[in-house]
Amino acid sequence: MKKILSICCLAVISSYCFAQDIKGISFSHQEWEIYCSNTGTCRAAGYQNEDNGDNPASILVTRKAGLKQPVQVEFALSDYEQSIPTNQLKNIHFYINGKDLGLVAVDGTELPIIGKLGSLQANALLQQSKQKTEIVFKNTQHEWKISDAGMTAVLLKMDDFQKRIGTVGALVKKGGANENQVLMPEPKLVVKRIKTATKPYLTLQPKSKQYQAIYSSLMSAKPNLKEDGFCEGVYGGNSDGAEPQEIEIYKLTNKKVLATTLCWRGAYNEGYGAWVLDESLNGKAVLVTESASDFDSGLISSAQKGRGIGDCWASEEWVWDGQHFVHTKDMWTGMCKGLAAGGVWELDRIESVVK
Repeated sequence: MKKILSICCLAVISSYCFAQDIKGISFSHQEWEIYCSNTGTCRAAGYQNEDNGDNPASILVTRKAGLKQPVQVEFALSDYEQSIPTNQLKNIHFYINGKDLGLVAVDGTELPIIGKLGSLQANALLQQSKQKTEIVFKNTQHEWKISDAGMTAVLLKMDDFQKRIGTVGALVKKGGANENQVLMPEPKLVVKRIKTATKPYLTLQPKSKQYQAIYSSLMSAKPNLKEDGFCEGVYGGNSDGAEPQEIEIYKLTNKKVLATTLCWRGAYNEGYGAWVLDESLNGKAVLVTESASDFDSGLISSAQKGRGIGDCWASEEWVWDGQHFVHTKDMWTGMCKGLAAGGVWELDRIESVVK
């Protein structure tokens, strides 16, 4: 079936290939989380618990899909105040259940300290995936602890997604089966961006007659007709309820237009709705997202701040390929645990190359 799809893709002039059949996932449990992307690569991150909040730390476990793929383990160590003298960041050792596994290699001395475990250190960690484990980085001045709460569930999810359960290469549920049936990797999605207008050619105010017709069309495209609270607008100064906002319309290509309106606003974030319509402004609207932050010449982007200590961000992008807005990015910088402003990791559900 894959071979047939690949031949079809070669025969059709298109900016991307529909043979991409890996759907990315995300999952979290206690102090661990995992994101697996459309390429088959999984990235699992664990963090400190609340008792160790003054010494934020994280481990990132990365594994690609495919046969006999190695596991890479990185780490990030920081401080709640974001200030530790450089001379106190030397000679950091890695410990599993009190056993000193040696010095860790770090990249620079700026917080957060980023490094990578050696193969013996990484294997010692992974061998404890089903057991209660004390994970510690420390030197004579400082100590960082990674919680094991959720580690087993998250690494099992990695095995499950990559179809390794019961195989010799599984991290949690090993078995005697070879890896011939494991998930094989896919290349990143490739999309050609078609540039469009950067400014709206039409702005409709809520009280205009044309606004009402188009607004009704946009609202009818919500993802779940039974869902309440879809794109209600924002609270105005003269009303107790949310009020619909102006609609801006941009020219795309291929006789299509983009309609946007402010859908919601919270304490830290706001989201614009984005829909594709025929240039006649009649017919059915197609929803792209309700959480857009910006539109620029064929690129819709979303950046939403997570709640918690320190800034962490969810980021998405959709690219106009001449026919559709293709979802080309879905990324999270990791739990808000105070490691660094803006987060420390790139955890992907969608990876792509935009040309």
